[in-house]
Amino acid sequence: MKRPVVALLLILLSAVACVDKTEEFTIPFAPVNFEVHLASYDVELRNALAYKVFTEAERRRNTDRFGFAGLLVVSDVTGNLLFAYDLCCPYEDNKSIKVLPDGNGKAECTSCGSVFVTMYGQGSVVKGPASQSLQRYRIIPLYQDIYQIGN
Repeated sequence: MKRPVVALLLILLSAVACVDKTEEFTIPFAPVNFEVHLASYDVELRNALAYKVFTEAERRRNTDRFGFAGLLVVSDVTGNLLFAYDLCCPYEDNKSIKVLPDGNGKAECTSCGSVFVTMYGQGSVVKGPASQSLQRYRIIPLYQDIYQIGN
């Protein structure tokens, strides 16, 4: 009788171990709540390797929140997928030091020179002293051509 119980516990533990862990923050937490409208305000994001930067200056609603240093929204190489990152470099950890997108699917820190690949949705480091990826945010389709960015 004990063996089936032990086997069941091992199966349950292995299933729990496979669950994706919560996303690790690479910069200080700050709320994100913003909508991207591909049919109107943000139509340029429909293009391959397009990007758009959103900060307090781009506030559309009172409930808009832009993360720690602002949002960088980029499209993939096909223009069909969107990815969202915080503008803060994880190496600098300072909201006034931001990464600048280059239009070729990468972004570079203006201070430390770290380069991050943004076009695949990871924000991975490809050069520089940074060892952590850019902070990523969730993008959820709400309805036709409107996407919610949040954390």
